[in-house]
Amino acid sequence: MEVHHHPKVEKKRFKEYFLEFIMIFLAVTLGFFAENIREKISDRRQVRQYIESMLRDLKSDTETYHHYDSLSLTYCALVDTIFNDTKDANANPGQLYYVARKLTMSGSFVPGINEKTYSQMTSTGGFRLVKHQAIADSIALYYELIKSFDNWADLQRQRINDLIAINDRVFDARGLFSVYKSIERNETPAEIMQKNKFPLINKDPLAMNAVLMHHQYFYGFMKLMNIRCDAASAQATRLINLLKKEYSIDKE
Repeated sequence: MEVHHHPKVEKKRFKEYFLEFIMIFLAVTLGFFAENIREKISDRRQVRQYIESMLRDLKSDTETYHHYDSLSLTYCALVDTIFNDTKDANANPGQLYYVARKLTMSGSFVPGINEKTYSQMTSTGGFRLVKHQAIADSIALYYELIKSFDNWADLQRQRINDLIAINDRVFDARGLFSVYKSIERNETPAEIMQKNKFPLINKDPLAMNAVLMHHQYFYGFMKLMNIRCDAASAQATRLINLLKKEYSIDKE
């Protein structure tokens, strides 16, 4: 009967095992470092995209603040006209009607701030990519500040509603409606004031004082909003400069 002999297996020496271990260890370690580097590069790319998007939001915010400043000063000038013309017996009544109607058409124009990028970063965990705590704090402080604009928008709507509610004490409804139709037809202020000369229906000092009282509250609110917008604009500008410097983004 034929006997089969198993081939002899040559035993590896310790040195060969050790070399194999070293090669496997190096492969795993290099793979780990390569993945870590890849993630860091990806994180840097993503945070830069976030910051560039936020810079666009902040630029839009500053433009909104400047527009609001200009608009609110225009409405303050209209209130000045109301006060000046109501004490002048020879004032053009058409101007009073135009100004009163124009003011109540202002609606709510508190600056609408662009929080798109900030909201995206907070909802997706993107803030973890902002490694410098001072930068993260500056971003959070700015967006915390502008939350107040929602409350101010409500107060502004109330100020406008107060004007609407009190105007019937001294202004003729047909006169105000005529002015509205003229504005709707894109007639110039001069044309509107010339053709709409409805008299005041009540010149009682108490009634006039009640109307002026609400107009001066509206005026005061507009002035406060100018201060708030200027402060928010300055903070947005500081944040823009900080982000551009931190992330080496060239100034436009």
